[in-house]
Amino acid sequence: MKAILNKICGTITVIGYCLLVFVFASCAKDDHTGSINVSGSCLVEELVLNGQYKATINTEKRLIKVKVPVDFNTKNDMEITSLTVSAGAKSNLKVGDHINLDADKTLHVTNGDLFMDYQVAVRNDEAIMKLFLLEGVKGAINQEDKSITVSVTANSGVDLSNATFEVECSEDATCSPASGTKGNFTEPFQITLTDNTASNTYTVYAVLIDKPKALFVGEAENIEMLNDEEKAAAKWLTGNITGSAYASWSDIANGNISLDECKFIFFHRHCPSYGTYNGFVDAETTAMSALSKMKDLWQRGVGFVLGRSAVNFAIALGAMPEDAYPNNVWGGGGGEGSDLMGDDPWHFYAYDITHPLWQGLKTYPGAAENAVYTLDKDYTICNTTSQYGFWGDYEGREGAVEAKTGGRALGGDNSVSSWELKAANGEYGKGGVICFGSGLFDWNSPTPYTSNYHDNMGAIMLNAFHYLTGE
Repeated sequence: MKAILNKICGTITVIGYCLLVFVFASCAKDDHTGSINVSGSCLVEELVLNGQYKATINTEKRLIKVKVPVDFNTKNDMEITSLTVSAGAKSNLKVGDHINLDADKTLHVTNGDLFMDYQVAVRNDEAIMKLFLLEGVKGAINQEDKSITVSVTANSGVDLSNATFEVECSEDATCSPASGTKGNFTEPFQITLTDNTASNTYTVYAVLIDKPKALFVGEAENIEMLNDEEKAAAKWLTGNITGSAYASWSDIANGNISLDECKFIFFHRHCPSYGTYNGFVDAETTAMSALSKMKDLWQRGVGFVLGRSAVNFAIALGAMPEDAYPNNVWGGGGGEGSDLMGDDPWHFYAYDITHPLWQGLKTYPGAAENAVYTLDKDYTICNTTSQYGFWGDYEGREGAVEAKTGGRALGGDNSVSSWELKAANGEYGKGGVICFGSGLFDWNSPTPYTSNYHDNMGAIMLNAFHYLTGE
């Protein structure tokens, strides 16, 4: 009897060890013998295609990558002209084979009872910019004319004459000047990307916004002075909605920024939650200093998204009664909280999954149809929350939201942690107010993670923008 073992870089991985012990014991009992040959290895030492394209071999990832010129277009018929594997090993592909590498191919190598599978990938040289950030503000990339437009305001705190930029480009490309360095963006600024035979030069244009159409508002003088949670939320807005900007409450109160074309306000407050509306008013003095102008905006049909402790601002606007403040609140700190480990990140439930807010979201395989995921494995959440629990005067969704606030529930989990309020004209939608009191409405993780479901945060916000502005 033989067992198949997989040897990677000299380490033998035995699958089903207990089962093997049982099998060997059974063989001994029945007076049979077996042998396992694990003396060799299954390494690919060299692969060359078409006599000139030598592969880069990553044994740890089991990836064999072959780069070809940017204009190479015959990947569907490539010849293996050199293939060297470990002594004594055999492979399913051999020298002289013609193979179609429009899609990745599997190279299966065996040596005795060992095996290893590699993915053979042929990639054209590519020099494409995927992301551009200027002091954290995302630029709009036009791939046709290789231009990048970044919108900033005079009060953003960005010194365009000496601003730091970051670039994310295609896998093997490099950029010059290097990502993470500074440049003068008071005039068109050029960045060149290269990858062997591929090269592209992008031109960055920084545009000062006089009349923003969307604003993130906060206490600090500029974005960089906000706490990490609010900064991440603000940078999402300025980097993803054209014509958006940051403004402090003082800027608004003192008339330092034009509100003439503003259609959307985003106020996300990360701080200890307030148990009463009066507690919010007493603590948020800078926000209240600009209240009259915010009321004017709401009255003229500007839409609002309020996050976490900022949901109480809906009362200040007049969008819901003073006694309708959330009854189930708790605070979080400056980023500390529970690490979201495991393969099933936290989620809440949409009460009406057909609502425009929840369209186009990624969902967890096998999850309930109305489950909304906003976090990922390894994401750390501070979990500050302002929501409605179902007790006392708040009996169920109808009692918690409709009867108390005059609005309607959007989502929660045995609670209402997301809800919407009517516009000043008495209608839902354009000019209305969306409240995200959920701790899952989180923008910043102090620990590294791979973004997947957190991308839903941006999708939800874009949905809210379109829903509240009618654009």
